[in-house]
Amino acid sequence: MKRIRRMVAVIGLVVGVGAGVAGFQSTLFTAAAAPLADGKDPVLLVHGLFGSPSNWDALKSKLKAAGYTDDQLITFGYNSTSQSNVTTAEKFAAKVDEVLAATGASKVDVVGHSMGSLNSRYCIKYTGCAGKVDDWVSLAGPNNGSANAGLGSWLITAREMTPGSEFLTRLNAGESLPPGVSGTTIWSPSDGVVTPANSTVLPGLNNIEVAGVTHLGMLRDNGVAGLVAEALA
Repeated sequence: MKRIRRMVAVIGLVVGVGAGVAGFQSTLFTAAAAPLADGKDPVLLVHGLFGSPSNWDALKSKLKAAGYTDDQLITFGYNSTSQSNVTTAEKFAAKVDEVLAATGASKVDVVGHSMGSLNSRYCIKYTGCAGKVDDWVSLAGPNNGSANAGLGSWLITAREMTPGSEFLTRLNAGESLPPGVSGTTIWSPSDGVVTPANSTVLPGLNNIEVAGVTHLGMLRDNGVAGLVAEALA
């Protein structure tokens, strides 16, 4: 019963944060926005804890307004609660290989929201994604851990997001990303889930602070979508 109450508290926190979305607007998503050039990398979108591929519907729509096609925007779904991020990274590597084979592209771009930033970056640094990723973007990723992860300490993935965990210690050892991978993080003081909010910031990357955007708001804010399009371009 105690675990159920804690699960409800965590889910309530995640869902509640998304209710008060307030974002700035981007000039990239106006009627005059020009489409991007053909031949760009396919983009893999990786959701976070308690998430699903449908979390990306709003951002996909905004990226299509910037010139992407449905075929170039691929979601990756996975078990975000009882499966270690290390295992998810291995499964993500297989997905990357599948996309490369299907599209004929030499590399993919990756956008991770929240915990999706962790398993995707682990894949780039330590698993089968090495040499296969061009641009990596983290939206509200707990890249240095989150104190709120303790609310779900019975979940292996929440324990891995606890500051100082063995998983994070390995993930953050050495360079943030291997040479040849362009990295961008986007975070907001209004996050409300990742604590501290600037846990997203990683050394050596393009770290962008935005105002008034909540944790789930990162997925549907026009300004954030514009920044993502710029990072991928």
